[in-house]
Amino acid sequence: MIFDSVVICKRARVVFFILVGMLLLLLPNFVIPQVATLNPAIHSKTLMLRWLLAAMGIAYFLAMPLRCRAPLSFVEAGIIGFVFANLCSSLLSTTPVFSLSDSWQLWALPLVSVGIYRLGPTASMVDRLFKLSIGGGIIAALYGFSVYWGYDFLREYYPFAYSKGDARNYIHSFLGNPEYFGGYIAALSVVCLGYGLLDARKIFARVGWFLCCFYFLCAVVLSGTRGALLGMAVGGMLNFYSFYRCQSMHVKRRMLFVGLVLVAFTATLVTIFSVPNPLNVRRMRVAQRFLRTFDLSSDSVRERILFFSVASRMVRDNPVWGVGPGCFKLHFYPTVQKLVEEDERAGFRHFAETLQGRVAEHAHNDYLELLSETGVVGFGVFVFIVSSLIMMFWRERSLLRCADSSAADWRPEAGYEIIAFCSLSCLLFNALFSFPLHLPVRASLFWVLVGLFMACSERRQGF
Repeated sequence: MIFDSVVICKRARVVFFILVGMLLLLLPNFVIPQVATLNPAIHSKTLMLRWLLAAMGIAYFLAMPLRCRAPLSFVEAGIIGFVFANLCSSLLSTTPVFSLSDSWQLWALPLVSVGIYRLGPTASMVDRLFKLSIGGGIIAALYGFSVYWGYDFLREYYPFAYSKGDARNYIHSFLGNPEYFGGYIAALSVVCLGYGLLDARKIFARVGWFLCCFYFLCAVVLSGTRGALLGMAVGGMLNFYSFYRCQSMHVKRRMLFVGLVLVAFTATLVTIFSVPNPLNVRRMRVAQRFLRTFDLSSDSVRERILFFSVASRMVRDNPVWGVGPGCFKLHFYPTVQKLVEEDERAGFRHFAETLQGRVAEHAHNDYLELLSETGVVGFGVFVFIVSSLIMMFWRERSLLRCADSSAADWRPEAGYEIIAFCSLSCLLFNALFSFPLHLPVRASLFWVLVGLFMACSERRQGF
């Protein structure tokens, strides 16, 4: 009987990590065929995410006897506190039933990172999970490229209304929006870059990872997502810095060459897709999008000013617990009305009219949205989580240093730890301009990366 219980625990642990792999590989590309909702891509993924989380909960419960017995770390305590803060915010909101039913999967998702850490994946498991996430991105980008070049082979099953004159929409893939797609692919490109820098002795593997990075880079540029490109640059530079300082001079020269090639390749892509030419079949204007970042006449900038102002007013009205997770969209227009009544000359009414009745579901800044939905309590706990991750990486960077050997001589956990943190940095930077933590695919990737980072840090210290 004891033997049977041990076998069940071990199998449940394997099932848990299989479900995490499904989360990374299948969720980005899952869409229910011909479903009729306001946003079929997001709603399909939300449904799948809920089922996966329920299955993971059962698997973790069965595998509990095998879990790590160490005391709660700072990050784990912060994650549990974040989940509790979201629950309290939902219950104390004016619409508790809606808040709980609409977004529970997003604030329950952080518990997956605790499960990953507690069940202790081996180095080979971590490697497989990273590669499954890359596989999911390759599939998504492949469909995006095919649609961009005019071959939408899934049009009958996945009808998507393309906006005339907006070339970016043709690269949306299965994620429903080029901005969502670009932010997701940018984080994966950082993972590919890290693998290319890590495999120092395997020349063909290194070339393959760099080619995969170029592949993802093309997809991000075609999406025209400014925040994703900047986040990718932040994560990429952190990757280079972390690996570069531990290499021999010979390898450092090669890394500098690769870095220059990446910069030149990016500049070439941006140029090609900014001016009329045979390759720019959709007449994209990527560089012009960056130039209009601070143009107040741009609809994109004006909408963000409105969203930021509304989110700030929600914080003022509900400073402690916020309006409730998922309730930003419910309070958006009532808050706009308050701003208009306070000052008719501020132009908020005109800003709102540019939305043409569309529902503003998110604040286009994850930090402001967290602050408005969960108040100072929830936002403070999230800042604590991020700060703890940064401190962990900063404290351990001296341990990741290898004075007389190349990165190829590291234990795998050290390299995986760097890759996970750099990809997290990409998503966190992108959160300044978008809302990755409020959408199923990028939120899942974020919290899985948090779990892998903690697990790799724990395993590396155990040697």
